[in-house]
Amino acid sequence: MSIDVQGVIQALSRAVEVSPGDKGHTLYPVITISRDLGTGGEEISRLLAERLGLDIYDENIIDAIAQRSEVNKNVLKTLHEKVSSASDSWLYAMVTGKNVSRTDYINALVTVIRCIYHKGGIVIGRGGHVVLQGRDVLRVRLTGSNEACARRVAHRERLSLSEAKARCKEVNQERAKFVWNMFGSRLNDPTNFDLTINTDHFAHYEQVVEILLRSMEMMGFSQRRTGMTSR
Repeated sequence: MSIDVQGVIQALSRAVEVSPGDKGHTLYPVITISRDLGTGGEEISRLLAERLGLDIYDENIIDAIAQRSEVNKNVLKTLHEKVSSASDSWLYAMVTGKNVSRTDYINALVTVIRCIYHKGGIVIGRGGHVVLQGRDVLRVRLTGSNEACARRVAHRERLSLSEAKARCKEVNQERAKFVWNMFGSRLNDPTNFDLTINTDHFAHYEQVVEILLRSMEMMGFSQRRTGMTSR
């Protein structure tokens, strides 16, 4: 997939240049989605984005923004200064095209996710629920049994059930390891999320989306942030 990194960066920059209190400015909802493989996370995110009119920022897009060097330095500098502390040093390593250190990458990742918070959108993975902890976002964890998740993966990727189970285990371990290594947070800790849903017994992902929309209303997102729409 070709990613217009500079286009995304510029869109985020424009978003944070506008104060949330400015007249006529719409503060769109923010949802973070943490998901096990085979729980329908991508499909649920897509359906939710359509209902709310939001952009989706998956791990590939976030990584591309954080790591690729062919972006405009002035735009990045403006963006960085508006949402991050002066002590962060990731910018210079990123724009020079050199390999960034772990610390540089974490700082870049945090900055990008904070920018998305100002713009609104759905953040899939990459520890978004940790970065935006304590803010007015809905932090969702999608999980399921190994059997049910493996059946979905086997059907989608044309694998045997045993192969799909092994793949689910491997991917889930990688995702948990990433969050632990980056933020020292355990992915399966339920206290890190506002809502955890086991998708095993939902016949349609639209049902999960309805739960998320209703939860946002009950938690007051429609009052704190505008832009929510209903079917």
